[in-house]
Amino acid sequence: MLSIGLMSGTSMDGIDAALLGVDGDYDTIKDLGHVSLSYDAETKMLLKGAEYSIRRAKGNMAVAHHHFSTDLFTYITHEIQLPDPTKVINALMHYLYGAEQVIALHDVIQLSTHLHIECVKRLLVQTGCSVSQIAIIGYHGQTVYHQPSACLSISLGNPQHMANELGVTVVHDFRRQDVEAGGQGAPFAPLYHHAIAQRDRIVPVGVINCGGISNITLIQSSSELDIISYDSGPGNALIDLFVRKKTMGAECMDMDGAYGRKGKPHKTTLDALRAKALFKNGINYLNVPPPKALDIGDIMLIPEVMDLSINDGCATLEVFTAQTIVQSLALIQHHHTCTTLLPQRWILCGGGWKNPVIKYNFEEELKIYLSGKLSVETADEAGWNSAAMEAQIFAYLAVRSLSRQPLSLPNTTGVSKPMPGGMHYQPNNRRN
Repeated sequence: MLSIGLMSGTSMDGIDAALLGVDGDYDTIKDLGHVSLSYDAETKMLLKGAEYSIRRAKGNMAVAHHHFSTDLFTYITHEIQLPDPTKVINALMHYLYGAEQVIALHDVIQLSTHLHIECVKRLLVQTGCSVSQIAIIGYHGQTVYHQPSACLSISLGNPQHMANELGVTVVHDFRRQDVEAGGQGAPFAPLYHHAIAQRDRIVPVGVINCGGISNITLIQSSSELDIISYDSGPGNALIDLFVRKKTMGAECMDMDGAYGRKGKPHKTTLDALRAKALFKNGINYLNVPPPKALDIGDIMLIPEVMDLSINDGCATLEVFTAQTIVQSLALIQHHHTCTTLLPQRWILCGGGWKNPVIKYNFEEELKIYLSGKLSVETADEAGWNSAAMEAQIFAYLAVRSLSRQPLSLPNTTGVSKPMPGGMHYQPNNRRN
């Protein structure tokens, strides 16, 4: 079966699309192609404004739609503090409409959906596949709000429009069933990590994804029920936000760790980050045992970091990301009362590892914590496709969704039993 997966991460850099071949028993998974579509500055700002508005509305989409134009102005004025917000708004109007017109949240969602459709078309051209060969599309959408305690996980997109435009069944809203059943709704990568680790016969292994948020998958055996997975803490999220604020929106990340390599981490600020930066439901997230999941909105850029130079701030936040990943392993061992869970082999995936400061500090921290022989390699070094992996996950989960196979498990999201998921949208038909 040929399946396409689509993913746009919390960093909102762009869209990844991947073509996957999956057999009926899930024993054979083939990487058949991948393309990326980068967002321009205007799209990224509109999507960030949508995220800001929906968070202010606490996930109430009707409220967000009503207040979006005001919220967008507030975001540009106060959050990223651009010097001439009216000029920026006018430029966004012309970008979206070609004329001065009040910007509507609905149109931002349609823009995002259109770009995802264009990414699918690029993938089909690159791989030489016709759309008639595609059985299913897994369309994650743009996550803008994730609060499982309120049974809410909102990923923007118009899956019915995509199904109609492409003539292919689309699976969307992967996390809803899990959060409605009391799960955390994340992470959703573990079953795919388990599948390709099984395919490649490299069990046991630990997989660490570093994106906007970092998550860990521990694969201990051939049984899916033995998977342990959770969000450890921030990946790039705080670093990206810090750079945007320090550069007044001119830059959105510490590219290749350029700032962090020049800076020095501040111990007192690291202590403050551990004490104050990650609170969820009034509890310090770093002390909560897994399974657990984090939302970008649960992570705070504390004043102590903003007082640092851009170099020292990046260096401090990059160490913080590395330390929170490794220190979270102690919670696993304590919670499961077992010291043999941690593997010797670790595979790193996600864009965060392109930052050499995060990667170096992680490897040093892990060596100290495990105090023994270990192997750390990137996904590409392991023979996986790091650039395509996030999209491949949802191509794989879409296939599982078709046959009502579980997408989440008790040890991955905290749901009470293995849980299927995904809403199915047929071309020109109502959803199933």
